[in-house]
Amino acid sequence: MTNGRWQIVNEGCRMATGVTLVEMLVVILIIGLLLAIVYRTVDTTTYQSRFNETSKEMAELVKAFTGNPEIVSDGRRINFGYVGDMGRLPVYIDGLYRSDGTNWKGPYVPKKFIEDSTGYKIDAWGNPYEYDRDNCFVRSTGGGKQVLTMGIVDSVSYLLRNQISGTITDINNAPPVDLSSRIRIRLTVPQDGDLVSYEQNPRSDGYFEFSSVNDMPVPIGYHRMVVTKQFGTEDSIVRWVSVLPRSNIIADFKFSTSFRSNLKYVENTGVAIGDSLNHIGFSVFNGGDSLVIDSLQITHLDVTAFYEQVAFQGSQVWDYNNTIRAGLNTQVELSPKPVIPTNSVARFDLRGFMDNQIGLGNPVTMTSNRIAIRFSDGSVIEFVPVASP
Repeated sequence: MTNGRWQIVNEGCRMATGVTLVEMLVVILIIGLLLAIVYRTVDTTTYQSRFNETSKEMAELVKAFTGNPEIVSDGRRINFGYVGDMGRLPVYIDGLYRSDGTNWKGPYVPKKFIEDSTGYKIDAWGNPYEYDRDNCFVRSTGGGKQVLTMGIVDSVSYLLRNQISGTITDINNAPPVDLSSRIRIRLTVPQDGDLVSYEQNPRSDGYFEFSSVNDMPVPIGYHRMVVTKQFGTEDSIVRWVSVLPRSNIIADFKFSTSFRSNLKYVENTGVAIGDSLNHIGFSVFNGGDSLVIDSLQITHLDVTAFYEQVAFQGSQVWDYNNTIRAGLNTQVELSPKPVIPTNSVARFDLRGFMDNQIGLGNPVTMTSNRIAIRFSDGSVIEFVPVASP
């Protein structure tokens, strides 16, 4: 009985103590595993959160460099960030927040950084971003676990060396030909922090090009172009051009009037007058818009002769001033510039045709000699003067 009683007491003690040492170790192991899982889950969640925050912030930084493509006007992108205003990438990432050029229009970083002058430079782990200007990327070390790299653009040249080309024509789709030197094309772009203007004339076929080929590289941006016709009725066309990275933009310009044929010769008005018949007079009709005549020149003449004066509506608008008379293909600049209203007739006189260009000479009779005259608007008239009755 004694042994039996002892056995009962011993079993009772076992029940009171609860678990064995092995069971306790198993419980501790399970708790450790659970804590490890929880820690790893929390760590993974925290890392993912920081990863997402950093990725989003880096995307915003890229937009700060090159603009937001979703900001458009009339279907054209108008936002190009720092590069679109400055014509270059910033030397340091600070340029996105602080002014470093005349045409700087920032800050370009998101609004949440406007009151935080350093936050945009630090990732979610508190480490500074690496900005590589030459290779065009922003990088985060990812808290030492994973490197995050986001490219700004594949090549700097895609941002700064684009092209704009096109043609200049009139309402009849005709190119300017010999009038091309009197058409000016101006493109205003940012360059190294300032605004600069490129200017050129179109070719005779109307073609023009702004590119690095002719030392006029075009950066990305929303740029102003002005094409001015500096003859006849002076006119300008203004256009804003949206230039995307790595692009060749086609920008054609068409004037609403004709480069030529505004003026028509009025039949039977071409006469030779004066005692020596060495002055000619003729009338033209303007069937287009009100026209300003800057100049004129004789493009064909059957006889060798040089004239001394030009008159418009009876008033002198050019004189050789006893120096050099005007002859074939001599462009004579008129002053004051004649103005011919729309649907009206005007008279011109070319006076004093002589056989020498300078000095003394003999009068040249102008009857029966075909003459062609081109005006500054491009109009060309032809007639054969007859003796004035």
